[in-house]
Order: sequence, then structure tokens, then C-alpha cells
Amino acid sequence: MTSTDNNSTRSQISWAHIHSEQASWRKQLIGDISDAFVIPRYVKLFYDTFGTGANQDFFEVGSGNGDMSRAILAANQGQIRRYIVSEYFDEGVAWLQKLGLPAVRADAQKLPCNDAEYDAIIDFDVMHHVDRPRDMARELMRCGRGRTLLVESNGLSLPRRLLEFTPGHRAAGERSYTPKQYRSFFENQAGFRLKQLQIYPFLFPFKCPKWFLPALVWFNHRVERVPFFRWQCSSVVIVVNYERC
Repeated sequence: MTSTDNNSTRSQISWAHIHSEQASWRKQLIGDISDAFVIPRYVKLFYDTFGTGANQDFFEVGSGNGDMSRAILAANQGQIRRYIVSEYFDEGVAWLQKLGLPAVRADAQKLPCNDAEYDAIIDFDVMHHVDRPRDMARELMRCGRGRTLLVESNGLSLPRRLLEFTPGHRAAGERSYTPKQYRSFFENQAGFRLKQLQIYPFLFPFKCPKWFLPALVWFNHRVERVPFFRWQCSSVVIVVNYERC
């Protein structure tokens, strides 16, 4: 799965050498703020989105080493009945299964799920790695029952775009998209009609010394609400509500 800009497809990425069983790609990139703030923030986002439901079924695309999945499940108070995790590479599936998580091997562009099998398909930082994001968008809608939640790389963020020229990000085939591009992946999909698509900025984390971590957490709590600068956040949240037609 290296970048198509490097004349190779992203499906060729050696994810077993990017993720690790001990530390997700996210943790390797941003360090201690991942555990201190980012994962709890994702968990809050999940329950803000789905917390009013009960006994729901979810499928998570690209679960890495399971750090996010375990945090979401640890906060479950009856909202989740079934939570299936997945990874693209065999080693990742084995890591997840070793943790006791129900894990399957899955290509985000062709999910091993039946139509409308889950209440929602969840994607945390996967779409900006795939070769065919529009195919992935269709799969997220096909396998869900009217709703999907994504957190993705923000193509309007200058710091984020510059990072994609660094060796680590290039090795992971990362390519940010703008909100307009993300919307286009979901629009005009045969058999589906968008009811609502919401996109907004999310998080500005980076690796820092431990002594600076409280200041960075403080900054992250506030930057999403600052006009103009909020769109320099590294990620966007995408909430899609749709129906079959």
C-alpha cells in the first residue's frame, strides 16, 4: 500500500512492518498523547455518535493492534451487542485474535460482510490509505444500515499535508483529501441516497516531550473551536447518514 505517487499501489504496503503488536501506527507517530488524549477522544466520539442506541452491531475497518477497539469496548454499557474488528494483513488479524477480539481479514474496498449486516461500519484512519476511496465508501454504506462514522486525514491542513512528504508517512501511503473530496466519495453511489453528511475538524496531536504533554492536551481541547485555525487540525470527522433507494 505505498503511495500511487511512488508508482506502486497502496495494497503493497508491508503493514506488519509499520504497525506493531505493541504500538499502533498512530502511537508511533504521535507518542504519549495517543493514550493520554487521542484514544479517549475517539471513544467519546464513538459514544456521542452511537450512545443512544442499544444492542447494536458494529464492524471496525483497519483495527491495527486493537488499542482503539479495546478502549471502545471497555466503555460499553449496553450500546454494543457485537463489535467485529478487522485488519488487512494476516499478522494484524493474529494480534487482534490474541487479545480475544473477534477479528477477520478484510480489504476496506471489498468487505467480507453481507448487505446491511451491521448497524454501522466504523473507520478510524483508513480511507486515506486505500487506492480506491470511492469503492471503500460504497462498501461502508453497503454493509451498514444507514450510518457510518469515519475519522480521516484533513487535506486542508497544511501541517498534515507537509507530513505526507516525510519517509514514514510516505511508506504508509498516506494521502489526505479535502472535505469536498470526501463528500464526493459518498455522493451518487448507485442504490444509495445521502440524507446527511457532516464533516468537521478533529484533533491536532503531535509527538512531544512528556513535560510538554499537558500543554498539548490543553491546546487540543481548544483548537477545534477556533475559527479558521480549526481547519488546520490534522483530521476530520465524517458522519454519513444514508438510505437505500
